[in-house]
Amino acid sequence: MKRFLLLILLLPALLVAGEYSLDGLIEHGIAHSYQIQKEELSAGISASSLSSAKWNMVPEVALNAGISQDFDPAPARSATSSNAGISVSKSISLNDPAYFAYRQALIDKNSAALKFQQGYKSYVYQVFQAYLEVLSAQKRKQALEENQAIQSRVLEQSQLLLRLGKVTPFEVKQNEIALMNSQISILQLENSISNSRAKLFALVRMDDEGFDLQDLEVDLEKNIPALEQEQILEHLLLKQELKRQDLTKKQNSLDDIPSLSLSYNYSRRVSGEDFDFDQYSTSHGLNLGISYSLWNYFRHGENKTRAKINRQITEMNLSDSQEQTQREYESIVKELQYLLRLEELNYERLQQSTQQVSIAEERYRLGLIQLLDLDKTRTDYIAADIDYHTNRYQIIAKQEALNFLLSGNILGKW
Repeated sequence: MKRFLLLILLLPALLVAGEYSLDGLIEHGIAHSYQIQKEELSAGISASSLSSAKWNMVPEVALNAGISQDFDPAPARSATSSNAGISVSKSISLNDPAYFAYRQALIDKNSAALKFQQGYKSYVYQVFQAYLEVLSAQKRKQALEENQAIQSRVLEQSQLLLRLGKVTPFEVKQNEIALMNSQISILQLENSISNSRAKLFALVRMDDEGFDLQDLEVDLEKNIPALEQEQILEHLLLKQELKRQDLTKKQNSLDDIPSLSLSYNYSRRVSGEDFDFDQYSTSHGLNLGISYSLWNYFRHGENKTRAKINRQITEMNLSDSQEQTQREYESIVKELQYLLRLEELNYERLQQSTQQVSIAEERYRLGLIQLLDLDKTRTDYIAADIDYHTNRYQIIAKQEALNFLLSGNILGKW
């Protein structure tokens, strides 16, 4: 809570800096998200149910008091009598509902903790995806704006060359179309960025002041984590459900045997006439009982059948989830390995394009090439830059998709 309050106090300072950070948006979203708050409340309900189940298992202790008035008292007796006392009682049986309710509440509390953790990671991953979507689109927009400036210069030069008779109207028209295509692409991307930002800031429940998003500084991890099915939250939740169903099965099986119960009662009572409280009495009681209903099989047989079917369904869901996770893991790993190899080639291409631009600018300064040739070299560099950063963002997305699949920490933090 202190961290959230500190974040709220520091938020204006973050905005003055002129950009949003992923960490700041996630922390703000966690502090204000209805999704997280509902998960916390659900966990609180489970904790409260467990507390109630514990109290239902303790012996019953009762205080009692009473006053009675006899309207036709016997001779030499007072018409008013009073009593007060304390009693303690506890019953134990093989199929004790209080005990099984406690065991179920304990399982439910553990399940609620896992659900909260799963919901927490899911929310952070959603914010990360929305943030990366905006960031990637903004990076493409910057490159397209540079390309638009180049297309404008190319069109201006081609129009000049047309007046000099060195190019045809067809070539000028082609350059006009290229410039319009660039303008259309930027307009479409601006609309996409606007929608993506609206989604992002709605997710973190925060007003968008229009500041840029801070770029992500993430190491491209080439060591791919191994698949550990027993650590995945979805599978752990299904295993918790199996525990609950096993407990129900055990409870149902006890219905097939005679009901054996043991109960103990203790009572201490004081009474007397005219509130004298001069008469004391104490009683202890121990009772052992056994009973069996002839209709048990017909009453509880179908309960066992349904419990068995439900467990089979849960086992199938767990197996299906594990197989699906295995397939998704292999698919993501394969795609990630491809993107990592492509990253090396894109980086080398970007380096060479950067060198080509430097060489072309020098040759243009010496008058060895025309502006059209220089702009073409710059266009090649922009295309290489777009491909490099797009691939880099895809690697980051795949890495975190793998972390989310394996229930690991998103970006190593959440």
